[in-house]
Amino acid sequence: MGSDDNHIEPANRAEAAIAMLSPLPFAAYPLPGIGGTIKATPGHFVVEEILPYAACGEGEHVYVTFRRAGWNTADAARIMQKHLGLAPSDVGWGGRKDKIAVVVQTLSFRCGVNHSLADVEKTLADLPFEILSIDRHRNKIKTGHVAANRFSVVVTNPEPDALPRALAVADRLKQTGVPNFYGPQRFGYGLQNIHRGFALFSAGKRARKDTFMVSVVQSALFNIWLKQRMQAGDYRRLLSGDIVKKTDTGGMFAVEDVAIEDPRFTTGEIVYTGPIYGFKMKPAMGAAGEKEAVLFRRFGLTPEDFKQYRSPGSRRVAILSLMDLTLAEVDDGLRLTFTLPSGAYATTVLREFTRPS
Repeated sequence: MGSDDNHIEPANRAEAAIAMLSPLPFAAYPLPGIGGTIKATPGHFVVEEILPYAACGEGEHVYVTFRRAGWNTADAARIMQKHLGLAPSDVGWGGRKDKIAVVVQTLSFRCGVNHSLADVEKTLADLPFEILSIDRHRNKIKTGHVAANRFSVVVTNPEPDALPRALAVADRLKQTGVPNFYGPQRFGYGLQNIHRGFALFSAGKRARKDTFMVSVVQSALFNIWLKQRMQAGDYRRLLSGDIVKKTDTGGMFAVEDVAIEDPRFTTGEIVYTGPIYGFKMKPAMGAAGEKEAVLFRRFGLTPEDFKQYRSPGSRRVAILSLMDLTLAEVDDGLRLTFTLPSGAYATTVLREFTRPS
């Protein structure tokens, strides 16, 4: 992997990516998992979206916070939009949430200043959602406008000694953090989205706007990069040239002296980031940068390839902190509660406990 000798042909990119993704490593290995089942019922998987700001009480956009089960975000938004007589472009949300779950989420609807909140609530009253609050704001909610998501998940039918096993895993993860892998739902049933995504970059392929499928390619490459970093023994240490993020302010900088920055990494003041490849992505430098570049070259991609899709790229935090993780035995099994930042997947945390094959 240290050279381009094993360059992947364009026709083989998807299959190569799938092979390199499976299996993903565990931060808590070799501690035993608890087994069990996730999402035996929607009520066993509860997620509450936390916005970075509250509605200000004025403006043409109406923020509707509601609880739903058995609906995905897009379908719920569509039926609410149609009932309100609005166009699809009038609706905004911060992120997509699971269908097989109980979800508390806020959507924005551009109803105009003359559409009363009482009328909005009355119009939506017959839908199979529980309306929790309605207020006004000046801005539409856009993708990424989510500060965090709070999860409450029950793992059913775990191993008989699940609690002590889970406590041991939780203690380990509080020390190591959780690798911030994209969850399997990103890649579709049977990983079919990976084939669709890489097909966009085939030679002679006419560019068509498919932002999600481009992001699938970026997500797969990030997971491969992080897996390789873990396999190389570099998960819990900084490398020269790493692009790190300050956990308090969000500021980012390149590591010039590992010895100076390592104590801040150990205490959680900073965390290194990984590549979301694109035409404007800030690459890591030095040893860290070479690892990113080798992976990109191996797949025969360049930053220019992402320009036609207007995908600038970014940096993604590589390790998730779980300081608020709690565990409790319940009648149905074991309940885990934790908070994750926007863009992180609960499944990446849960897999550390259940150890799915």
